[in-house]
Amino acid sequence: MPTLAAMIMFLITALVIIVIPGPSVVFAIGRTLALGRSSGLVTVVANSVGTSVWVVGTAFGLYGLVTALPWLLEVIKIGGVLYLGYLGFKTVRGAGKQHANIMSASDAKKPLGKIFREGFLVGLSNPKTAVFFTAVLPQFINPAGNFVIQFLLLGALFEIIGTLSDAVYVLTAAAVRDWILNEPKRLHSIVAVGGCMILGVSAWLLVNLATGH
Repeated sequence: MPTLAAMIMFLITALVIIVIPGPSVVFAIGRTLALGRSSGLVTVVANSVGTSVWVVGTAFGLYGLVTALPWLLEVIKIGGVLYLGYLGFKTVRGAGKQHANIMSASDAKKPLGKIFREGFLVGLSNPKTAVFFTAVLPQFINPAGNFVIQFLLLGALFEIIGTLSDAVYVLTAAAVRDWILNEPKRLHSIVAVGGCMILGVSAWLLVNLATGH
């Protein structure tokens, strides 16, 4: 098991990384503003499942693979940026169409299964999560203990905290969205803002990749 000091430091580090809005949080908020609370919550769960792949994969050897092939992590980062940009563009482009009937539409307008798949891919390709699990989390492992068990334990804690935090963001965004929906003229802006937020995250990540940050 990790030492008590290592566990405390891990929780502090995880809270800092999770609470500060990153790509997954902004993406979930964007989905909520564009499609509603249910879609936002499904996105949070799907994102958590996607990032969990990194927990399991790294615990059983992905860390060694990425270390041996540094370019693999760069490919994952670039893929995540391009996918976010694509989803953001689709949301903005469809803003006018959704404006016409969003009051009568439900989340079924976009199948939750599709929303789940999109959220899963965003979580899987989230560069912040990839870096955390492959380069940061292993530092809190106790060399005297079982690496896999410790990694899975710390990874599970990270996922639980992250899911709860992201859900709070989504519920807050949903409350604001419901209030704004009472003003029909603002409907187009709501959907467009959701798409622009996703595009903004994509652009931010692209700049980070270009500058090597």
